Amino acid sequence: MIPKEMLEKAEEIALELMKRDDFVVIHHNDADGITAGAIAFKMLEREKKQVKAKWVKQLYKETIQEIKGLGKNYVFVDFGSGQLDELKKEFNEENFFIFDHHQPLKTEHEFHFNPLLFGVDGGKELSGSGTVFLIALALNEKNVDLSPLAIIGAVGDMQDFKGKLIGVNEVILNKSIEAGLMLKEIDLRLYGRITRPLVQFLMYSSNPILPQLTASEEKCFEFLKEKGFALKKGDKWRTYSDLSEKEKKELTTELIIHLTNFGEPEWKVKELIGEVYTLLNESKNLPTRDAKEFSTMLNACGRHGSAEIGLQVCLGDREEFFDKAMDLLAIHRRELSEGIRFVQEKGISEEKEFYFFDAEEKISETIVGIVAGMLYGSGIIESNKPIIAFARNEKNEIKVSGRGTMDLIRKGLNLGKAFKEISHLIQGEGGGHNIAAGMKFPQEFKEKFMKLMNEKIEEQMNLEKNKN
Repeated sequence: MIPKEMLEKAEEIALELMKRDDFVVIHHNDADGITAGAIAFKMLEREKKQVKAKWVKQLYKETIQEIKGLGKNYVFVDFGSGQLDELKKEFNEENFFIFDHHQPLKTEHEFHFNPLLFGVDGGKELSGSGTVFLIALALNEKNVDLSPLAIIGAVGDMQDFKGKLIGVNEVILNKSIEAGLMLKEIDLRLYGRITRPLVQFLMYSSNPILPQLTASEEKCFEFLKEKGFALKKGDKWRTYSDLSEKEKKELTTELIIHLTNFGEPEWKVKELIGEVYTLLNESKNLPTRDAKEFSTMLNACGRHGSAEIGLQVCLGDREEFFDKAMDLLAIHRRELSEGIRFVQEKGISEEKEFYFFDAEEKISETIVGIVAGMLYGSGIIESNKPIIAFARNEKNEIKVSGRGTMDLIRKGLNLGKAFKEISHLIQGEGGGHNIAAGMKFPQEFKEKFMKLMNEKIEEQMNLEKNKN
């Protein structure tokens, strides 16, 4: 259910949007931010409003200065709630809107729409793109056709971590299904079911990690051959989506047996199976067919400085911009592989409460967090601690990215909260979600960050332990 007061606020803001013109949509550069930007852009364009879109990596003080003067009315999507004080200083309060799902400041603003203000969890129940979609639907019910973008954004923001979308995300999903736009199935939830050959499908699994299979091409090849799965059809490598229904059930059963034989806990076995989301209007052999693969393509665009390409793909381009997005996806995968190799060669260091590595300038600050998250499936680190990755941004500041696991979240870890609290103590800016977060700060504060991070994680874990 969507709270009544939330729907009423969406309608109120929609009416206010109709009174205005000359909009600039400012959006984040990840999958949720790009889909949120596309929904906002499309809903305003359909109302014959003058609108342009601009993406930024983060809504820092300096980026706020860069976007002033681009238009008359500003729509900030997938960020802004945590920067409301700064925005009120720099913009006329009557001329900016915030549609966000991150932790808000206590500062009030008439045109601020955030699920957390209505008792809806923005980390689990509604993404940034879903938040904008509610405004779009209030603006015009025909905008239901934008619902798949809200689902892609939610999946890209890992809000399906319980094996399915819940809360308002589920309401939006059901609207999309009723409109004949999406299909929900219970299936294997490993990434790459549409495009990855079977060996890579298993080899790159990190959620859950498959003992002896994750990160081992040879073992995956042996496993599949031993279980009788044909890896090719003619000259073409078969993907999971190429399997018959009988073969899919057989592979699922074999993987469950495999996890059980290695003594994996029941909750981890359950992570293997869950909801998967298919975009019915997309071609069957393209990554845009699957919500998780679509979100990865968008992340590739954003992480490589071309979020505007991802935006055009979301708006329907399947020619020039789509081809560019596919090229960026290939580059993204290659750079992630190179990043993993760099970390394997350099090695991982360990603090009391977390693992860490410093990529310096060797891994781009835009993908170092993704590399960090992939380490859980590589055999390089265990899943008993979060991983912290350091890189350098264009101003030679330290960019730090943190990643955790669902097991650590259950034990109390909240990286976004820790980063937010620490940032104020080291002249930094940062935050994010419990499982994934980012921050930047001056290099001279690195040692202090390490000390504070140990303290924060220990405090969070002990707090949860004492509750139980």
